[in-house]
Amino acid sequence: MRSFRFGPGIICVKGDKNKILKKTKTTPLSLSEALAKSDELDTIIVLNTQEAILVKMYPWVALQNIIHYVEDAESKGIIILIRTPNPSKTSEIIKERLNGKLLDPIEAILNSSYNETILMLTRRPITRPIRIEDVEASLLLPYNFHRVYGSIILEIPLILMETLTEWKEIIIKVYDTARKYRENIERLIIAVEDLDLGFIVGEGWDWDYPRPLLKVPVYKLKLFTWEDPRRIKFLLKGLEYVGYRRLCDIDVIVENKKIEWIELGKFRSKFDLASRAREELERSLSEEALEKIKSIEEKLLSKG
Repeated sequence: MRSFRFGPGIICVKGDKNKILKKTKTTPLSLSEALAKSDELDTIIVLNTQEAILVKMYPWVALQNIIHYVEDAESKGIIILIRTPNPSKTSEIIKERLNGKLLDPIEAILNSSYNETILMLTRRPITRPIRIEDVEASLLLPYNFHRVYGSIILEIPLILMETLTEWKEIIIKVYDTARKYRENIERLIIAVEDLDLGFIVGEGWDWDYPRPLLKVPVYKLKLFTWEDPRRIKFLLKGLEYVGYRRLCDIDVIVENKKIEWIELGKFRSKFDLASRAREELERSLSEEALEKIKSIEEKLLSKG
């Protein structure tokens, strides 16, 4: 689970708009639209109060490419995105510790200077772009990002513990009769990390006893999370089948008790559950993660 990352770099410029658009091969967006499409360390160039462009380059590279068409440029504060189960409480803690000011996200950006830092807090996974609507609190801090980043690295685990006392430790077990463990473990870890389901705090081999006197090898993943274990079980059920082909069994255990499939809702059968879970899983995963998982599955299916 990623608890924080950088946002895009923001540069406000004055210059030849048409030449900048032609050079960057972009079209104007609103600042909110550009933020919603931006990834870590992309560049958003603000052209005026109504328009901005998104450039999929590091800020220093983007500025270098348009420097001849720019009369003036002003760098805004570095954005750091933080994922937390309680954005409101987290923002109050950080505000008190780092002398921050609570502002609307757009207001925080436009009112910032290069030696300040903007924090945007969300409940959503930050492994993908975050929309302004998903930012539940934002802070403008009067310190450069070196100081803020150093503080965040040291303090965010404690802050997260302080904002949510009810953390869950769950065990995920993978069993595969075909012994294609490497591929199935890889699919599992891609899904867990891309969906930001929790902190992986341990993994390794163990034995399970599905019936008396029957011992089978399983791979265990220990997860520390604030997510609902039943939702995790539901999403991971989507990895068990591809079409009508079963690839593995995945169990989710909380406090030494396995979550049974009938606890997840009203489904006609295990296959109906797996089919619905697969649809939800594919909607939730990023394109890159889904592509990786499908590539692995093609190899598994081709091996028979």
